[in-house]
Amino acid sequence: MIDLDNVEAIKSIDKEDFCHTIIHMPEQAWEAYFKTNIVNKERINKSAINKVIFVGMGGSAIAGDIIKTLFGKQIDIQVVKDYYLPYFDEKTLFIFCSYSGNTEETLSCMHIAKSKKANIWGITTGGLLEKALGDEYAFIKIREGFPPRSAIAYLFFSVVRILELQGIIKEQKDTVKKVVASLMTKAGALTKTVPSMLNLAKSAAQQINGKLPLIYSVNNKLDPIAYRWKCQINENAKYPAFYHTFPEMNHNEIEGWEHKEFSKQFMPIFLRFFNDEKHYEKRLDAFKNLLKQQDVDYLEFFADGDTEMVQLFSLIYLGDMISYYIAILNETDPIAIEFINYLKEKIK
Repeated sequence: MIDLDNVEAIKSIDKEDFCHTIIHMPEQAWEAYFKTNIVNKERINKSAINKVIFVGMGGSAIAGDIIKTLFGKQIDIQVVKDYYLPYFDEKTLFIFCSYSGNTEETLSCMHIAKSKKANIWGITTGGLLEKALGDEYAFIKIREGFPPRSAIAYLFFSVVRILELQGIIKEQKDTVKKVVASLMTKAGALTKTVPSMLNLAKSAAQQINGKLPLIYSVNNKLDPIAYRWKCQINENAKYPAFYHTFPEMNHNEIEGWEHKEFSKQFMPIFLRFFNDEKHYEKRLDAFKNLLKQQDVDYLEFFADGDTEMVQLFSLIYLGDMISYYIAILNETDPIAIEFINYLKEKIK
């Protein structure tokens, strides 16, 4: 097995230095928010809005999921990951997000919205989405050269800027600065030159490796983060991972743990806030007691920071680095996505 403290061994697997892309999320967040490249700014439609529909797939869609968690109490936000749109009217704002600009499901929805003369924004590096937006709609053009899954900062903070420009949310400048500062502090503790005994991401990857991670969000605000962890482990490490949520798992999946033959093959991972509400905490404590009775190990990770946006990004960052180190432990190139590319080619 690869020694995670052997930097040269890591470089031999990660030949394109994907670690550099992940670890520099703080700079990406700063650029996305403070140096936003808005195209066709004069086309911004400031008409009344009572609903936001965010359309995207895969790495582009997670930005919408997190936006819904953070701002869904201020306005109705729906996230669409499909070829078709739900009901909307003239007070609906669409945000079409495709990093490549060529995601067919997103383009299908874009054409439907255009045919109805909807209020539209786009976020992309170019491609067919940029052509569809043309000179008619405002959009944010973001930096090229990233796998979509590692462009989360560009995608998320672009959505924040759109919601600000539309007057839907208040300015987030001070909060974004806190996110950047928090991530910069964490970067020094998680990078590949920090030894395993001092590196939370490396030590977690070593405990997870060889088992199937089952990632649980203990609070529903962390649901999209648990899903993000699952997807990053899938894509970066080419490794199976699954997720579920509290309290829903207490009503179904919890029974699966009675099957002792398989329980030792899994690694439950709990994503939490330090100040979880009592009704979440008591459910988790009961479940942890069951795991102890079954002699099953588990891991817990806590969202860190003084605002929800800072807290969510603290866990996003940690999860990305854990997935990276799981890839290295399995001598897997973290940047390659051969099965996804195969499927895209087959359905082209």
